[in-house]
Amino acid sequence: MVEILDAVYESVDLDKIKRGDKDRDRVIVSKGHSAAAVYVLMAEHGLMDQAMLETYGKNGSLLSGHVSHFIPRVEHSTGALGHGLSVGVGAAIGLRARHFPSRVFIITGDGEMHEGSNWEACMLAGHLKLNKLCVLVDANNLCGITHTAQVCSLEPWLDKFRAFGFAAYEADGHDEGALRGLIRKTGGADRPVAIVCRTVKGKGVSFIENQNAWHYRPPDKEALEKILAELA
Repeated sequence: MVEILDAVYESVDLDKIKRGDKDRDRVIVSKGHSAAAVYVLMAEHGLMDQAMLETYGKNGSLLSGHVSHFIPRVEHSTGALGHGLSVGVGAAIGLRARHFPSRVFIITGDGEMHEGSNWEACMLAGHLKLNKLCVLVDANNLCGITHTAQVCSLEPWLDKFRAFGFAAYEADGHDEGALRGLIRKTGGADRPVAIVCRTVKGKGVSFIENQNAWHYRPPDKEALEKILAELA
């Protein structure tokens, strides 16, 4: 999520987002439980005060475990997964009606793509040729309880998106240069765009990589020291 969202923020007009201009690009994080990463990156790109990060998870703080639109410059609350793509389709329709050239970026998890509302949204997006819509799927092959494919296989991703009328691409989700390149390349697309970002959950930390036990598990002090050492 860090690399995917960073690539998106580096590809949009941040000044318009900061001002809240009507013709700003929309960034909707449907994978709402990645809130910690979202807040850090918002602060890194000047969309949130760095000091606000210190309130994360504390009583009375707006910074909870899921992103909330009560936080300035967060477009949509996504406590319930699977809704961001539908909201993004609505935003793309509204922006087109106003003749704004803005793009709408929706970041989803592969697990939430099990929900049928996503494919209903894709069906409408393809039908309307919403060419300013860009869906980025964090495909790390894990959902809340187990491997995504064990719950219900989502492969072949690209064939599915193309069947719904999307221009579909695959990328290394940890390669920000590749992601920025695809975002730039598809800016003039004549149809909605989907980028399946192949990622490794917990990448770079040997005892966390691909371990579903860390889906919502905060590290203790000893584990944190090991994490920082491996990422150094």
